[in-house]
Amino acid sequence: MTATSWLAHAGNAALGRRYPFVLCYHGVGSVGAGADPEKIFLSTELFEHHLEVIAGQGYELLSVGELWRQMRSDVGAAGKGSITFDDGLTRTTRHAIPLLLERGIGCSLFVPTGLLGKTHPDAPSESIATAQEIKELAAAGVEIGAHSVDHVDLARMSYAQALDQMRRSREMLEDLLGKPVTTMAYPFGSASADTVRAAREAGYELACACSGPGEWLPWMLPREPVYATSSPVRLRLKMAGLYGPVHALGGARRTLRRRVGRAESSR
Repeated sequence: MTATSWLAHAGNAALGRRYPFVLCYHGVGSVGAGADPEKIFLSTELFEHHLEVIAGQGYELLSVGELWRQMRSDVGAAGKGSITFDDGLTRTTRHAIPLLLERGIGCSLFVPTGLLGKTHPDAPSESIATAQEIKELAAAGVEIGAHSVDHVDLARMSYAQALDQMRRSREMLEDLLGKPVTTMAYPFGSASADTVRAAREAGYELACACSGPGEWLPWMLPREPVYATSSPVRLRLKMAGLYGPVHALGGARRTLRRRVGRAESSR
């Protein structure tokens, strides 16, 4: 977006317009000190606070597939959002998703099909849900989507390799669940032009990135990443699609202050 469009977006948000959003969580639950250097695990208490903030803003939460369908329909998606979880970590499936199901909230879970029931390759202390647990979550109403077979960075792979990962992961999930799987999320949230083309060729109707705010495209759907440092204030900015610009502005101000400080000290 241009600076003018960002200002218009911010003004509309300030006036109460509720833009649709998609949040990307990974881990929810307590982890040991030093076990989460990437800060992807939120405490259960903070996650519950996030739910309270979202409810307080009057949003209805849907699976990302349903949100996208409503965006494309005459119904529209104002005042609606989606919570998604990447990787299928057991700590998340046992601590976070039950909180949503108890509240009747829809959500989406993206799983690396070749790693079900195994240790996460990038988080050796964490396990991934088993195939049976995924079936039970699907039966409870959770939208299950693909996340490649081996949790690899598809943007770094050739078109043929990425297509193979996406096709096989979809087929494995459809065999497991006995129904079509139409959504996926790119591991690490990144995708190249070839990755997007492969997602379309693999038969997905929707593929999620993790890029912050952006244009709503079917195979590059923007999501806001959520970390342990995502305070309620940051969450509100992410929901409004304003966190990126505000964060960038804050960074520019800090850089300017440092430069001014260096200039003054050199006098």
